[in-house]
Amino acid sequence: MLRLSAAVFAILFAGAAPAADYGLLVNEPGAEVTYYSCIQCHSERIIAQQGLTRDRWADLLVWMVEEQGMQPLDEEDREIILDYLSTHYNTDRPNFPR
Repeated sequence: MLRLSAAVFAILFAGAAPAADYGLLVNEPGAEVTYYSCIQCHSERIIAQQGLTRDRWADLLVWMVEEQGMQPLDEEDREIILDYLSTHYNTDRPNFPR
C-alpha cells in the first residue's frame, strides 16, 4: 500500500482548500447562499430536480414566502439565488441528479 509522508502530502496539496459541500447543488458562485437559504425547509434534492426559468424561480420564491412561511430574502440574496438557480437549474436541466 502506498503511503505518503506528511511532507509529500503537504507539497502535493499545499494551498488546496477542501471543497465546500452543498449536497447535490453545483459548487459555483451562489451555491452557499442558495443552499443555506433553502435547506431550512427542504433538501437540496428538491432544487436539483427542478428545471425552471428565472421568472418561474422568482414566482416560486414569492409563493414560498406567501404560502409556505419562508422568511423573505433580502434583495441581494434573492438576486444571488435567482442568478444561481437560473444558471444551474434552468429549463435545460443541465445538472439534473442522475
